[in-house]
Amino acid sequence: MTTDGVVLVHGSNLTAACWDAVIGHLAVPAVAIDLPGRGSRPADIVTVTLDDCVDAVIESARQAGFTRFVLVGHSLGGVVITEGARRIPNRVAALVYVGALVPAPGMNAASIMFGDDLPTADPRTTTEDRAKLFFASGMTDDQWDEVWRHFVPESPLLWNARLTGFPDDVPITYVSMVDDVGVPPALAEQMIANAGTNVTHQVLSAGHLVMVTKPLELANAINQAIDR
Repeated sequence: MTTDGVVLVHGSNLTAACWDAVIGHLAVPAVAIDLPGRGSRPADIVTVTLDDCVDAVIESARQAGFTRFVLVGHSLGGVVITEGARRIPNRVAALVYVGALVPAPGMNAASIMFGDDLPTADPRTTTEDRAKLFFASGMTDDQWDEVWRHFVPESPLLWNARLTGFPDDVPITYVSMVDDVGVPPALAEQMIANAGTNVTHQVLSAGHLVMVTKPLELANAINQAIDR
């Protein structure tokens, strides 16, 4: 595969910091981005759209000097990289979904996780105890404290955004985790089916935030996807 970089896209409620332990193990240059509404891209989270997020991905790749790159999306970031590849298919060398939500065309991520659209007037927030149920599997207390320190509300418009389709001829790898509570193995199989037939499936022994608890193993999985 010809690629000059990797763009890492975080999932719901997180920031680019979640990828810190992964970047140094990747075989090609990489950039982890903050989606709008957090970190280096402050914005009113209630108004952030899928298009805004894809624009941020494309701009980050441009700033990094990447002409053809791999998109890696975790959790809700799966929606962002899918739309990114649809918009600029000639620049995306591959997609890597990590415990990611991959709605079928015409569907959205909210329907997968909550059974309905999220209210658009106010982003859902969560208590730390509830967040731990989904995110903290396999973490030390120090690791969780660092994740929670960066925890932010999420855009309801991003959750509600409906995908229109998938790019043709873009290799796809899906990395699922056996102890993932957010996207458990059975749901991951559904996401893989939604992604189409050209999907390589890798399984890691970790929870939802595998980039925090098993960064080397995840980096190796991404490197294998790059080598396809």
